[in-house]
Amino acid sequence: MLSEHDVVEAVRQHIVERGDPPPMDLPATARITWHSLLEGKVVRCIEDRTEHERFHAGHIDLSGRTQYDSLGQHPHDATASLTDAKTVKLVRRGSVKEQACACGSGKVQCPRCMGDGKVSCAPSTTCADCPDAEPCLLCHGTGNRTREPSRDQEQARTGRTTCKLCGGLETACPACRGHGKTTCPTCQGKGSRPCPDCDRAGTLPHKRCAGTGHTVTWTEGIIDRQPQTEDIRWPDAGVSFVARQQAREKGRWSKVTLVDREAVPDGLETEFKKLLLPHLKPSDGEIARKATVRYLPLARVAVSHHSHRVYYVFPGHTALEVLPLPSPRRTWQIAGVVLAALAALYLLVHLIS
Repeated sequence: MLSEHDVVEAVRQHIVERGDPPPMDLPATARITWHSLLEGKVVRCIEDRTEHERFHAGHIDLSGRTQYDSLGQHPHDATASLTDAKTVKLVRRGSVKEQACACGSGKVQCPRCMGDGKVSCAPSTTCADCPDAEPCLLCHGTGNRTREPSRDQEQARTGRTTCKLCGGLETACPACRGHGKTTCPTCQGKGSRPCPDCDRAGTLPHKRCAGTGHTVTWTEGIIDRQPQTEDIRWPDAGVSFVARQQAREKGRWSKVTLVDREAVPDGLETEFKKLLLPHLKPSDGEIARKATVRYLPLARVAVSHHSHRVYYVFPGHTALEVLPLPSPRRTWQIAGVVLAALAALYLLVHLIS
């Protein structure tokens, strides 16, 4: 345990070794601030268990899945790694039911053609070339000549052909030959075409069984495990970054590893035990845990006759380490000098230019 006496003596010795006069008023004027450095992580395995009713169209082999009687009482996998995510699918014992589908063969009548395999189709369609022109200049697609073509229509005979209905020469649309309609290209004028849904079969695969005529239902238990890592760093602020880095590199840290519900060692210092215990509170769904932490006491010492400096003291590998750093006041003074120098340089440059 780091004591105030040891800290003050380490600071006194450091000051003397630097060649400064030994402070005669120590330890009375030494102001010591204690910090407890705690670092590490807690890795937890969080497990979630759910049950679902499953349905499968067709045959499915579930023999390779582990069976269970009670999902909540199914044993945990002790070999599972804390850091590996894993999802296991189980089958409740006795829940698998294989049944023949009510459709019988896996096929149902096509609702579009009602099992006929074909659907109605208009044998002819309006001629695509006629909407803006007459099918025939004489009979207008009726077969009866109602009038003689006008002069304008006579001039429009170019490109026309003989009308199939009234026999007019060069009066009919070449596409429909005066009918005003053309044969449907889909059914070739037959008035019906193959059903596009069942492709003439008259039947479709039954959706429920996907055309297999068979279904399987069962109760599925899912065990999902996810790692959860909590980083520990105390304190978040209040300790110089340089002091903390030096403590990481040169400090003699005490280490503790706790697995699952393992209790905190009795020998752990009270302050560190108080900091560590909140991180060991079990989380919802936690089935395993490993905490790996280390801790180090650190003292910040301010000496009245050395107000420009503060000393950080912590246990080293062979002795107490003393790290002198500029005090906040000294840091501001140095910053002020630097800013003043920069301002003077700026003015000098502008005067010269």
